[in-house]
Amino acid sequence: MCEVPVHDLEVVNVQNYETFAHPIILLKGTIGNPCTSAKLKVVSSQNQPIPCSSTIEGKNGGTSEPSSVANFRLILRLNAGQNDIDLVCCGGKKSLTLFYTKAASRYTVVPLYIICAGHTGHYQSYENDEENDCAGACRKITLSIELLQCLYAEKLHETGFGRKTFTVGSSCVPFRSALDWGRSSTMKEGELWQHFASELVQCKQYDLSRVKLVAFLSSTHFEGISDGDYSYENIRKKTTGHVALGGGGLALFGTGCLYTWPATLEAVCDAFTSRRPIDCDKLLDDSNYRRTYGGCYATTLGSVCHEMGHTFDLGHTPDSSIMGDGLDGIDSVFVGSSGRPGVNNVAGPRRLIETRPRGPAGRLTQLKRPGDVFRQRMESKCNDGIFFALNSAVTLSYHRWFNQSIEASCDNNSAPLHYDHGTRTINSIDSPIVLVELRLTTNGMMQKCWTFPQAKCPTSFTLPKLPTLEDRTLFAMNAVGNIMKVDLSSINLEINQ
Repeated sequence: MCEVPVHDLEVVNVQNYETFAHPIILLKGTIGNPCTSAKLKVVSSQNQPIPCSSTIEGKNGGTSEPSSVANFRLILRLNAGQNDIDLVCCGGKKSLTLFYTKAASRYTVVPLYIICAGHTGHYQSYENDEENDCAGACRKITLSIELLQCLYAEKLHETGFGRKTFTVGSSCVPFRSALDWGRSSTMKEGELWQHFASELVQCKQYDLSRVKLVAFLSSTHFEGISDGDYSYENIRKKTTGHVALGGGGLALFGTGCLYTWPATLEAVCDAFTSRRPIDCDKLLDDSNYRRTYGGCYATTLGSVCHEMGHTFDLGHTPDSSIMGDGLDGIDSVFVGSSGRPGVNNVAGPRRLIETRPRGPAGRLTQLKRPGDVFRQRMESKCNDGIFFALNSAVTLSYHRWFNQSIEASCDNNSAPLHYDHGTRTINSIDSPIVLVELRLTTNGMMQKCWTFPQAKCPTSFTLPKLPTLEDRTLFAMNAVGNIMKVDLSSINLEINQ
């Protein structure tokens, strides 16, 4: 029985009558005067329950005294068109009208479940799991890709670029590879990526000029730990078919931890906050030493988010962003600090073993940014600790997979970029330059970056003199989404049109 007659519900990240281009959305807000038994539910205008998943932080504030305000995060799926919904908590109610219109983009992301020849298609799981077949795997993968679609939208919105995101072309479907299962178990992750990338090109089932594939290999196998060594290095030695690589038109992953992923929307928050310990003697633990089902789901989904970023032409950043070393705390986006019991407002996962090195992760080049963008970026970092660095956010904002308004320009090869090695000058024909980066060629790490206020984007940019061109790649992007990559050590020009 609730001891508080009325709870004041407020949603802070979404406005009434907003329109979304993705079906799963995240609502964040507050509950005034929360009781210890406060629970959220969503109902339609006809008072019918709507499936959702939610967490509430601060019902007791970590003390014996109730908090005056609790924060909530709620995930729900919108139907196409108008959605009239009520958020209900005990005696409190918040009414919203939200719209979902699927983006009509010709550039899509398609999830695949790769089954090698001779393999059953069942991913490795705990005993008596009756849903680890191909259909069960595809349900889990589809749901999590839709969650990442929501995450990309929220993080771009927090950085000031609006809720731009990629379009999911279809639900996850099986792809039956000609590669023998036994042969695949002997291949390293780079070899697996190369093989499946070539096979997917040759099969001509997908137009890879317009489709990014996010693929999961069913036959990942962990042989178990019998020597008491639970280090990450030893776990990797005892795992075959493990891969997490993204680039070009393919992001490829193993399924060793798919057993921790939820299959339904209602189970998402419980999956992230699960403290169920992993039986490391039998099951793969890729949780960054958290050794829980929730930690494993967060780390592996964060890895998918990161590697998908590479398919969208993002490089690495020397910070704690999604393209840096902040990928394994992705659970906080959806559940706040609820996944870290006893830890309030502290970014980062709760580990059984502390693995993060002390001191700065690296030297980050100071980016030129207007004050409001800097403020928005700092707010996104403080919000849940998960963010895209500004250069990554700019790339996504103008990328053809995220921006329907520039699709036609990409198709007709207009506004190309050129680099003059003699003058070190980048020229963009008919479209201003929005981003210039220098990356290490070996690992894609951003070394220097130049962004420009929207009203002052130049059509040409001259690089400063550099002490060395060794291991340096120039990356440039203009406002219609065209990208140029130049290997400065060999001046090997590659323009992605």
